[in-house]
Amino acid sequence: MTPPAGPSGPGPSAPAGGPGVGAIAGVGIDAVDVPRFAETIRRRPGLVDRMFSVAEQEDARRSRRPEERLAARFAAKEAVMKALGRGLGSFALRDVEVVRSTASGSRAGAPSLRLGPGAAAVAKECSVVGWHVSLTHTATVAMAVVVAERAAGDAPGAP
Repeated sequence: MTPPAGPSGPGPSAPAGGPGVGAIAGVGIDAVDVPRFAETIRRRPGLVDRMFSVAEQEDARRSRRPEERLAARFAAKEAVMKALGRGLGSFALRDVEVVRSTASGSRAGAPSLRLGPGAAAVAKECSVVGWHVSLTHTATVAMAVVVAERAAGDAPGAP
């Protein structure tokens, strides 16, 4: 998997308007009905292993309501596909991993994305060099917004 976006690599670290800041390649948003999602993974527990990395599962288990965290991560995976202009099945859901920052201060616990080979290949095809992700969830809904960034000067293409 590619390392999570951060200060030394592609991602949300470049200040707005600063050097190397790219253009938006795509935006994806997704919302998940948490009770419906929780019921689905209760009935089909094997789905959790197929959709989420071990680290994502462990992070969710540290929460009082793990189904909310998993639903938000599922929304992020679908939002990545939308930001790339692709549909469900373009790559394995587990090929997009939501990781939490270990930084201290204002970025502590902030989500970022790590892509596996299939998702990284699609991102490269779309000239995506960085990601921005935001997650939110309540007992009833989980949402994710993902912005895919292309390098400054790259001609717009897919998506």
